[in-house]
Amino acid sequence: MITIIFETGEELDLPLASFTKSNLRGLELHRAIFDGLDLTEADFTGSNLRNASFNCSLLNGAVMNNAALMNASFIDAKMRCVHLLDAVVAYADFSGADLSMANLKNADVGGSSFINSNLRDVNIDVKRIDGAVFLGAIYNDGTIWPKGFVPENFGAVKVLD
Repeated sequence: MITIIFETGEELDLPLASFTKSNLRGLELHRAIFDGLDLTEADFTGSNLRNASFNCSLLNGAVMNNAALMNASFIDAKMRCVHLLDAVVAYADFSGADLSMANLKNADVGGSSFINSNLRDVNIDVKRIDGAVFLGAIYNDGTIWPKGFVPENFGAVKVLD
């Protein structure tokens, strides 16, 4: 049994031995705290994760397609190969996160912070990119941006691999 704790002090018990590769699809996890946890390959497809906290968590290979992640925090999270297709991550904080090889195709990133994040080989062909912050974020030739978007104008830095 695993217990998820929320900012409100509420708790949710789930019949899981581990979060790794767990099925958390479609759950109501508004304000859940996942800081520092190993959520490798967990499936959050369609879940409500508004205001959830994943700071310093391991989310490599996690699936968050069509999830509601408004105001979620992913500071210094390891998110290699994470799937965020069509997710709403508006005003989320990805500062210092490793998003290398992630897929954010069609995600709404308006107001989100990618300060000092790793965007190498990321598909970041997203909605409302002009409202996101990319100061110090690194990317490479494998990073896919929306057509006509100039990442350097938003503080991103191209690196050679």
